[in-house]
Amino acid sequence: MEFWFTYLLEGSLGILLVVLFYKIIIEDLTFFSLARITLLALLGAAVLLPLFSFDFQWFSESPIRPINTSLLWVEGQVNPENVTDSYSSFNWGLLLISIYLVGVVYSLSRLILGILKTLTWISESEKLNFGSYIIVVNQKFIPASFFSFILLPESPQRSKEYDQILLHESVHIQKGHTWDVLFLQVIKSLFWFNPAIYLLEKQLREIHEFQADQEVTNSYSPIAYSRLLLKQLSKDCGLQFMNNFNQFQTKKRIMMMNKTKSTAIQKNRFLLGIPLVVLMIGLFSCNMAVSQSELTGTWTGTDFQFEQTEGPDLSAMIEGGRALHEGGKLMLNEDGTMEISTEKGEVNGSGVWKKVDDKTLLIHDKSGEVTYYEIISATDKELITKHDVEMDTPMGKVAGTITLTYKR
Repeated sequence: MEFWFTYLLEGSLGILLVVLFYKIIIEDLTFFSLARITLLALLGAAVLLPLFSFDFQWFSESPIRPINTSLLWVEGQVNPENVTDSYSSFNWGLLLISIYLVGVVYSLSRLILGILKTLTWISESEKLNFGSYIIVVNQKFIPASFFSFILLPESPQRSKEYDQILLHESVHIQKGHTWDVLFLQVIKSLFWFNPAIYLLEKQLREIHEFQADQEVTNSYSPIAYSRLLLKQLSKDCGLQFMNNFNQFQTKKRIMMMNKTKSTAIQKNRFLLGIPLVVLMIGLFSCNMAVSQSELTGTWTGTDFQFEQTEGPDLSAMIEGGRALHEGGKLMLNEDGTMEISTEKGEVNGSGVWKKVDDKTLLIHDKSGEVTYYEIISATDKELITKHDVEMDTPMGKVAGTITLTYKR
């Protein structure tokens, strides 16, 4: 669960950075094809990079490790990811993830039903061949495109206006804009709670319209085409995956049509996308703290410190804990299993382990006890942890903090 919260937070921040990049750096440029590729590539990076962790270790055998490998089930053991805090009176995490999943199901259901509704309308409508495309005529449609279909409310007439509409929609089909929108809709379903994804959707659709408008004005007068846009203003069809002829800011489209073409030197702005990707790698994927692989191995206990905060003086019990730890072995295996043994080799505990975050190690033993260890220091040769303990004894409740030191 923690993995998903982290992923959604980092992915949302990545999407916001992409929106700001488009708005500040490339929105006013007329290189629409390059803008489309850049926006889609940066969006892909924003939602994929948080899934990976890049361990910058010069001699590591596996420098790239998926974050969620530590979430795998260990055969015969309990998955630490499913361990809940027994001291929590209410599982807020479960409530939040339930609300999130309801939003995802609703968004995906709306998308799927919209596609099925469109396919049903297409199957029931009149169809005309138009080169390599198919014109679908139905009064429920407004001029739009859907994969290889051009959707019209009435049969096309031989006129310049209809020729411009057909050319506009055919560009959407040639460029594969429906695939772009569907890709974005799936991501929007996962990040439905993030306002930035709706801004990014608007930006991508604007680029689609600018691309199609640019192709039309290469063959027809921009003035005549602008009049057609104003004439065709109508309500949106409500299907979020279509490219509608008149769906976005007509004023802005007309301004872009008449805008002076950007110069070749201005293409260099797109190169700023590279530092943005590097920034996202640094924010989401660079694991500069101790990694799971760094903790793997056999550690020998060298020092035991107990700072008591409550209860009677039980020096004998403390010394017994020290004797078990010092010279004992802590084995953290690559498959997520762990074992604690005494200096004489007697097994004193076993179970599963995982690195929860940059400073927390979780151990869940076979008896069902879950312990969170704060990582105070970790190097190739030394590991120092600290954890709180609390126990009931015949002489009363004892509580305190144990600091453990290990050598590799």
